[in-house]
Amino acid sequence: MLAQTTSMCAMMAAVRHLSFDGFSGPQLVFFRGFIGFMIMLPWLVHTVKFEPKILVPDQWKLVLWRSLISVVGILCWFMALAGMTISDVTAVQLTHPIFVVVGAALVLRERVDRGRWTAVVLGTLGALVIIRPGYIPFNPLILCILISAMSNASVQLITKFVSLKISGAVLIFYLNLTLIPFTLILSIPQWIWPEWSQIGWILAVGVFGTFAHIFLARGMKDADASLLAPVDFLRLPISAAFGWLLFSELSDIETWVGATIIFLAVLIITRQKILPTS
Repeated sequence: MLAQTTSMCAMMAAVRHLSFDGFSGPQLVFFRGFIGFMIMLPWLVHTVKFEPKILVPDQWKLVLWRSLISVVGILCWFMALAGMTISDVTAVQLTHPIFVVVGAALVLRERVDRGRWTAVVLGTLGALVIIRPGYIPFNPLILCILISAMSNASVQLITKFVSLKISGAVLIFYLNLTLIPFTLILSIPQWIWPEWSQIGWILAVGVFGTFAHIFLARGMKDADASLLAPVDFLRLPISAAFGWLLFSELSDIETWVGATIIFLAVLIITRQKILPTS
């Protein structure tokens, strides 16, 4: 999971750097999907030759919905990185386990205990400390991050149903396959042809983004949830380090306080158990 966290932060830094050069969010997501598809091409060739049936999963509708929701989440995430510091984006995005609990209760009708509902309230408080409505000018990009966090939560809930029958590689393959056409169409009006000096950064978006997804799939399969939460929180100091080293960005104390409150909420969530439905 530490490899996944570091890869994700490196991808975010590359996205932020390229956004300063004028690349739009959709075009950067297109690069992410296209390079990811090329990385997985050897696996695709092998699968088509020896195991073609796994490319047509029984739960293909859920896989398609998962991919479409992921497209929305990644687009909002990359758009936010164009106008906010990496650490601020990361801090608000840490709320996604809270949306998982709410979704499990409202959509899946799972019984959630009092401890998890307390964590939801605590996490919401942490987010409000970061956003500070009424005290600082509202940044509309906050909505992008919250939509991204909700998308991540939705994807996690869908993955709960498909992960036992469908491999992570298939899910990543369909994600990249969905990213490419949608984001290509959206990026055409603002398309910028890259210069040679930008190729390395573009490759970083695709390579680190793809391997972060691969490491995440493996970590969720092998590691206990109570271990994943503290490691995932390391995204904040690592992203802050990238922001400081590359862009001289510094987050204020409120962001760190709010993120710590969110971390405590997520820790409560991972250590509680969802009650069986009656």
